[in-house]
Amino acid sequence: MNKKFKGKYHSGSMRAGWWDYAGNGSYFVTICTKDRIHYFGTIQEGKMILSALGQAAYDCWEEIPKHYPYVAIDAFVIMPDHMHGILLVNRYEEPPKEISKSTAKREFKVQSGSLGAIIRGYKIGVTKRAKELNIDFKWHPNYHEHIFHTIEAYHNIVRYIHENPSKWKK
Repeated sequence: MNKKFKGKYHSGSMRAGWWDYAGNGSYFVTICTKDRIHYFGTIQEGKMILSALGQAAYDCWEEIPKHYPYVAIDAFVIMPDHMHGILLVNRYEEPPKEISKSTAKREFKVQSGSLGAIIRGYKIGVTKRAKELNIDFKWHPNYHEHIFHTIEAYHNIVRYIHENPSKWKK
């Protein structure tokens, strides 16, 4: 349901209210540029050719484990106007927690060390590099995530990520 916050309508969180995004988890993440502008390069003959900012986006993704040692990156691809990647978060030895809907917090702030904080840090890093390159760059304000529940889903997404550049025209 749309709610007004500071005079603007918001559709609410896209995140699963029953999931602890600060705990362990395996995620497929998609992050888009604002207005889907092709900042990161072009696809030629089914291969991604990175621009300087595309290379920065690539490098920043690879640097995530340096800033968040409990995060491993897996398959990822930088596309002209978005990126797809898999993040494996292993903060704690216990399995991820499910949160009951009655105790789920619906706050706008991002919890330190959570998936949202990791994505925010990545976006800040790429934006900083864009400023260094003198590029007027903006991200789409949100991102999409999918929580892996099965190994089959994981393998399907890895295949999707690897095939993404070759299927760009389709």
